[in-house]
This record gives sequence, structure tokens and C-alpha cells, in this order.
Amino acid sequence: MVKLTDRKIKWAVKQVIDKGESTAVAAAIYGVSRRRIQQLVKCYKETGVYPVLDRNRRPRTPLSAEEKRIIEAAYIESFLGARLLRYHIQRHYKRNISHNKIHQHLLAVGLARLNPKKQKKRKRCRYEREHSLSLVHADWLDYDGLQVIAFEDDASRKILSIGEFAHATADNAIAALQRAEAAATAYRGRIIEINTDQGSQFYASGGEKKSKGVSRFERYLNARGINHIPSKRNNPQTNGKIERWFQEYRRHRWRFDSAYAFSEWYNDRIHGALDLGCGETPHEAFIRKLSSASILGMFLKWNEREVCL
Repeated sequence: MVKLTDRKIKWAVKQVIDKGESTAVAAAIYGVSRRRIQQLVKCYKETGVYPVLDRNRRPRTPLSAEEKRIIEAAYIESFLGARLLRYHIQRHYKRNISHNKIHQHLLAVGLARLNPKKQKKRKRCRYEREHSLSLVHADWLDYDGLQVIAFEDDASRKILSIGEFAHATADNAIAALQRAEAAATAYRGRIIEINTDQGSQFYASGGEKKSKGVSRFERYLNARGINHIPSKRNNPQTNGKIERWFQEYRRHRWRFDSAYAFSEWYNDRIHGALDLGCGETPHEAFIRKLSSASILGMFLKWNEREVCL
């Protein structure tokens, strides 16, 4: 239903321009967003003409049976929400369906639910490193009787390794880190810095009357030339990327026979923090964001193989 007519648009713009009324008040009167009133006022200021509705605008059309089938099939493949599922469909099905229609259909068939938390404005700005392996996040999760640790690349969101253990110990953290280092070496790179919380498996904190010690995990990092960045206490947002990934682990780990299979699926799935224009995955972003030294090393490695062959 159209909430604004040409007459109402003219009145709302006049209230803001001529009478100095706020856009919030004009928006509330007609039940539209404040942003919509701001757009109309901006259009009037730029052209000097009151905006009018487009009589030839595209009418709303319901989803076809084929579009509904595509949405459900794409969801089963990726388990993405409506916003990212739109790009998955564009990439793999060559169809353009608005995320609002996708979300409404997912709600209708019970594949999505309303989440009021996502409607709140974020209080923090996201930071991100430029190159892969320049910073890796790590943390432990207590899940279904298992102690889970993961190492996630900051720049690409690629999971370098996952470990599922009976106990969260420094030795198990080091074992999982060694697998992450092996993954980095495969691309002729090395992990530069690691961000963790101040858990006892990672960080040795001293009491009030003694100085800070050095944990086994920290000694291993020092030996490997990796800089350790511990998060501030009671500030999980610093390590927020891995905390967010744990949500995906809880939602989807049960679908896979192994942690490795789950990580491979996750790394080849579209990620909302990457290049959505081409439906980029963490694995693709990891390669794109490698440092020039790593790319040169991979080139020389391939050259050596061709010479040997």
C-alpha cells in the first residue's frame, strides 16, 4: 500500500523547508521512515520542484513457484540468512530475488525467525587487517561436552584449523595452532600475530603481589616469532570475529561428520563481511588478501615444480 501521495509529499516537504519542522515529525505523521522524508527534502532542494510519485513504477509481484524452489534449495545448500542468500542465488542460480522476498518466504516455510537484536544499531565499528595471516583470532568454546578451539584469519575470516578436545589445555591449543601454521605454510605464508583472551590456556597472569609469568602457549609463540595480543578483560568484542563464528559452529556443526568437513564447508560459503558483489567466500578472500611475499613464494614454488616436471 502506498502511504504517500503527491499531495502528502508536498505537504511534508513544506513542513520541513518552510516551517522548520523536523523530518522525524513529518515521518511519524504519515507512518514512513525518517530517511524517506530526508530523501524527498533533498530532492526538492536540488531541483526546486516538489517530488512526485512515479506512475510507471514496477508493481509488486509475488514469488513464482520456481523462485520459491530456488530459495529453499539455496538455503539447504548454504543455510544462509536472507541477506546473504540473495548473493548465493545470484552466484549459483543467476537469479535476482530481493532479500525481503527471500526473508518473507523463509519465514513462511519455517526456515527463518524474527531476530529483534539485528534491528538495533551497532555501537562499535568493525576493524579488519589488510593482509591474510597478519592477525589470527583464537578462542575456546565449551560445546556439547567438547572443548573446541578455532584459529580464524582476521582479514579473510578463513578458518585455518579447528580442534575438538576433551579438555581445554595449553598443549591442545598448541596442537591446533600447529595445524593452522601448516595451513599458512601451504600458501608460503606465516602467522604474524595472534589475538586471544586472557584464559589460562593462553596467558599467564600474575596476582596482585607477583609479576606476570609466561605461559606455555606464550613460550611457543615466542619461539615461533609470533606476536601475542591478549584482549582486555571483560571485553569480548576485541576477539569478536571468533565469537561470531562460534554462533555458526553451534548452528551447523551437527550437520557434518567431522570438524574438518564443517570448516571446509564454512570456508567455501559466502560471507557477509567480504565482497558480496561477487559472492566471495573466506577461502577466496584469503588468497586475494595474501601479502606480496606469500604470492611471490607460491609463484616460485609453482615454477620449481614445472622445472622438475
